[in-house]
Amino acid sequence: MKNFFHKDVLFSTLFVFFVMYLLRLFIFNIEFLSPIANTFKDFQFSDIYYSKLKEKHPSKLDTNIVLVNIAYNSREEIARQIHVINQHKPAVIGLDVTFEKLKDSLTDSILAAEIADAGNVVLAGYFINSDEGSEYFANYITSDNQFRKNTLGGYINFPSFETEATIRYFTPKLSYKEEIHYCFAAMIAGAYDKASFEKLMKRRYASERIDYTGNIESFIVFDAEEINISNPGLSVVEGKIVLLGFMGPDLKTKVLEDLHFTPMNPKYSGRSFPDMYGLVIHANILTTILAGNYTLKMPFWISIVLAFILTYFCMYFFIKYYVKWVIWYQIIVRSLQLIISIIIVGIDIFLFSAFNFKMDAMILVIPILLSIDTLEIYEGIALWLNKRFRYKTLFVENN
Repeated sequence: MKNFFHKDVLFSTLFVFFVMYLLRLFIFNIEFLSPIANTFKDFQFSDIYYSKLKEKHPSKLDTNIVLVNIAYNSREEIARQIHVINQHKPAVIGLDVTFEKLKDSLTDSILAAEIADAGNVVLAGYFINSDEGSEYFANYITSDNQFRKNTLGGYINFPSFETEATIRYFTPKLSYKEEIHYCFAAMIAGAYDKASFEKLMKRRYASERIDYTGNIESFIVFDAEEINISNPGLSVVEGKIVLLGFMGPDLKTKVLEDLHFTPMNPKYSGRSFPDMYGLVIHANILTTILAGNYTLKMPFWISIVLAFILTYFCMYFFIKYYVKWVIWYQIIVRSLQLIISIIIVGIDIFLFSAFNFKMDAMILVIPILLSIDTLEIYEGIALWLNKRFRYKTLFVENN
């Protein structure tokens, strides 16, 4: 492998990463290019697995979790739903709604009594950011103390601070005012299966990837009007986790309220309409915690090292045949670029689907795709340095 360690190979490889850095600064910091930047930031190749491959092989129905739509129900109607559900002895009730302020004293008393009598309710809370896009919290909002008797609580925030971002991760716990708060799903999991909660806490990761099993169709679901004493189908909730929250005015009508983008979206590129309600995302987080299906992510520094090594090998072969100026050079190397990129993406999807192992394929693919164009720029620089300062370069042989 003559010239494998030649400085042209090293410097041209470094130049690829320098160009990547410049492009990142240029694209992510210029306002009119923000749509392009958002596309890059909000796409991962694993989305193809969830959007296309998993769609063809849907998961089995999760019978441990029951979803109940509260629609636009009043507090009195929600109290009635809790009363009816509690008659069937669920293991845990998760209430994905906050009652921040008191309203009608009679209705509030009835609702508070139903929540307290159930004795197994986890209430939702949420953090408010100090500024839009900030990761610092100004406040933590919970239901009024009247509703929190004999209950647990957890925050429902997702780790993304961008409303149109894809929800791929959840944060198990957050610190606020020197107090640890646990996420809504983690608190429910802890009440249902303490071992699964302890396993999650032992991992000590700031965020965990959600192992999506599916949308509403992957769970037992009841619409708001189906929650009544005369419905024998409600017997299925016995010993199960019941999540109450908003899933539209009815299950047939999808509205944008509390609707998010997820990797399950059929259109993983150029999406226009979010696909999953927040309550269903919490159900998927619960499934992830209870099953212990956590993703092992390749460290960023290893991804960079692999990207550098792979790009170095590619640059060596590209320079070797570039200098020789083989006939059909452009066709050959462009084809190689495409083939190598497809192989990397294929390996990424395979490892993710088979072993729940996630590598950052984008970091490996981008330098490969930039390599030929940056090589041509590097050649011009090397020839100029050769002419001006007698810089020794392999490209002199080609001119």
